[in-house]
Amino acid sequence: MSDSTTPGAPVGGAPGGHRGGSRRRGRGRRGASPPDILYHATTRDRAERALDRGVLEVGGGRPVFLSRSESQAWQVAHRQAGEPVVLYIDAARARQLRRCRFERNRQGLWQAGSVPIGHVLNLRPGFAEQASAGGIPVWFGEGGPELLLIQVARRQRCTWEVAKGKLEPGESPEAAAVREVREEIGLPVDLEVVLGLGFVRYGFTTPDREPRLKTLHMYLMRAPERFTVFHPANAEGICDARWFTPEAAMRAVTHRSLRPLMRRIVGVLSRGERLVDWEIEAEDDEGDEE
Repeated sequence: MSDSTTPGAPVGGAPGGHRGGSRRRGRGRRGASPPDILYHATTRDRAERALDRGVLEVGGGRPVFLSRSESQAWQVAHRQAGEPVVLYIDAARARQLRRCRFERNRQGLWQAGSVPIGHVLNLRPGFAEQASAGGIPVWFGEGGPELLLIQVARRQRCTWEVAKGKLEPGESPEAAAVREVREEIGLPVDLEVVLGLGFVRYGFTTPDREPRLKTLHMYLMRAPERFTVFHPANAEGICDARWFTPEAAMRAVTHRSLRPLMRRIVGVLSRGERLVDWEIEAEDDEGDEE
């Protein structure tokens, strides 16, 4: 995915809500958490007015409707009078800072009273998209499948994560995933991609304070042996690699955007199907900065 989006220009959205969020149409369902990224269908004129006001809202007591599906949002945007635009809402960040309250309505959409422009990624200056790919090696031993994770030294603590990295120019997500896993873990042999796990999306801010929408393509890879000696990329903050049972791996990976991915892996491995018989298929999912 290219980084050619014009800084500050809206690229895509759905009709929206009122300031403050104290009134709601219908009865939303509380307790559920939205995906990291939500999509709002609108027009370029409306997006520019929202940018001028500093808040995305509809007015008249109506909520801002948000979809978890970008394609669904584009379909709605194309039915509106004006140039269609879909806006990328960083719902994870908005909830973390308690700037928005998202509720799911009876139609299966998410809604909010209003959304500050600071959480609309493609209305902020310097916005661009970034594509990455990664994977998790799996080894099938006598005791059942095991998954290989990396330990990364972050600013405050070490975390268990999946190996991943940016796509190089002209590189496919699958090729990038294999390359990144080998480089970050320090594996001397090729890995066989046996299942496409779809992608996760999330927003983050660069050290230069520029917003990014990251799309992370993930794959499950068969390891030819249960490696015990690793040469992790220490220069990239990777300090260790270790095998986990699927359930232990799901508990070890704590990054919110990767939890649905880990649940999916545990689910498919628990069914005991032969991975060699599975076709690579992508499933849309919600979705950390490198």
